[in-house]
Amino acid sequence: MKKTFIGLAMVAVFTISGCATTLSKPRTFDQLGQFATYPLNAQTYRISFKGNSNMSFGTAEEITLVKAAQTTLLNGFQFFKVMNDPSNRTQLPPRQAVVYPTPNFYPYGYNAYRRPGAFYPPFYDMPQVVTIDPVQVAYTIACFKDKKSAPNDAFDARLILQSLGQKYGVSPTGQILQPQPAEVTSSK
Repeated sequence: MKKTFIGLAMVAVFTISGCATTLSKPRTFDQLGQFATYPLNAQTYRISFKGNSNMSFGTAEEITLVKAAQTTLLNGFQFFKVMNDPSNRTQLPPRQAVVYPTPNFYPYGYNAYRRPGAFYPPFYDMPQVVTIDPVQVAYTIACFKDKKSAPNDAFDARLILQSLGQKYGVSPTGQILQPQPAEVTSSK
């Protein structure tokens, strides 16, 4: 009996400590979603990105812009312009839906223990907005070697990678940076 109790106590301690300590592992740029790069000709590329439904549409657009800048530099160009392609104009933010929680069986003032006058969280029955579709963004870009041949509204790929690349783990030269070692976080 005593050994069983000690064994159960040890299992409980390991279970609780396993839940309290988690390893946080950062993702690399390639692990943020699904990328696809298609060369259309010598200086035109189609860049697409598909993220998960938890990602905002603005973040997906920013990641796609970083991927376009990376593709530009890795193919020997410095400037790129997002083309006014019909497929770019049809992109819409992902669909969202409002989800209502199941109604409470007990009226307000009663909780699960059926005690009258007990505290009932007022925000428990609030509806939530959830994203249904995964986020998808695609751009057709035209690349240029120098500022003279590029249009006035062309992006400088080096400047984009210097300013936004570090945020997503891409070096100013277009190489993917490896994340720092994972830190152990403990909740107390």
